[in-house]
Amino acid sequence: MTSVILADDHSVVRKGLKLLLEECGTIIVVAEASSGEQALELVKEHKPDVLVTDISMPGMSGLDLIPLVKKAAPKTQILVLSTHNDEEYILVSFEAGALGYLPKNTKAEQLIAAVEKIAEGELYYTPEVVDILGASLIKRRSPGKSLKSMLTKREKEILKELVNGATNKEIADHLFLSTRTVDSHRRNIMKKLNVTNSAQLVKMAIEKNLI
Repeated sequence: MTSVILADDHSVVRKGLKLLLEECGTIIVVAEASSGEQALELVKEHKPDVLVTDISMPGMSGLDLIPLVKKAAPKTQILVLSTHNDEEYILVSFEAGALGYLPKNTKAEQLIAAVEKIAEGELYYTPEVVDILGASLIKRRSPGKSLKSMLTKREKEILKELVNGATNKEIADHLFLSTRTVDSHRRNIMKKLNVTNSAQLVKMAIEKNLI
């Protein structure tokens, strides 16, 4: 049996997913979490084969949860199941260690197939997600690409807020994100631009006209 933990802040969604997964007879949901913090504790306790997580949850987001799970339970594989289907969330999930990414309106058969494949340590992405990942890879490897083209739309929004002097909390409130997600984006921006602190980041953004 493939053991699974579900992380989603909507109990109706979790119960629906549990029914769909357990109906196949080869998957068992060992625990449910309504937040990223609770999911992390349950993963440490149960060490499931797969964690199926949403992105938008109160407190710790699914994006922040992924690397913490990989550190706490390296053998637990992660499937992101989200309403967000844009490049930014897909790339961050992939880079953080998730093996799959599916929209919430996916069919039951596809969800079951994804869980079973990911439990074996294999990747599972829809054709739409593969197209997004492929386009991003090509863009990153293109010669002579500008610094600006390296940033996602969300990263540019956050960078603009930082240049304007906004704090992480102010940015989070304005963009409807958690402060941890904003901080994660800020670190990714700094890594891409090869700077080590916020002052250097703001200076480069102004000098290179990144916003």
